[in-house]
Amino acid sequence: MNTQNDKLFLITGATGNTGETTVRLLLQRGHRVRAFVHRIDARSENLSADGAEIVVGDLLDFHAVSAAMRGVTGGYFCYPINPGLLDATAIFAQTASEAGVKAVVNMSQISARREANSDAARQHWLGERLLDRTAMQTTHLRPTFFAEWLTWYWNYRGDEGVLRLPVL
Repeated sequence: MNTQNDKLFLITGATGNTGETTVRLLLQRGHRVRAFVHRIDARSENLSADGAEIVVGDLLDFHAVSAAMRGVTGGYFCYPINPGLLDATAIFAQTASEAGVKAVVNMSQISARREANSDAARQHWLGERLLDRTAMQTTHLRPTFFAEWLTWYWNYRGDEGVLRLPVL
């Protein structure tokens, strides 16, 4: 890997759709990347072959995240749609702060707000507030729709393409 600078980025969810893309874009730009994954598998081995440093751990394991943060300049925080978002966010924020991380990009959701009816959306909003209270420059991504989701609803009816969307 040919690095242009000494910046090191920790990418969580590194084998997921947005995480893997982030790893590859940073590597293409000559940055050092530490990919945080749940297990070694073909996806993580491919990232390693492309130049990423692989770290196996769980975002709910304070010591694993703390060890992964050593020397990191910037991070990408993406937690799966599972219980534990606020705990994982707190662990990430604390370990990143202790390590002197300068900036973080947080994958949130469009409906994140105080008044949300959804617990998940409210937890994303609380996670955003927690990260905002650190010294790190924080950017929250609130996607509405990923383009790849369109393929989930695309069908052919004869020679015509049909996009099925839920409508009330």
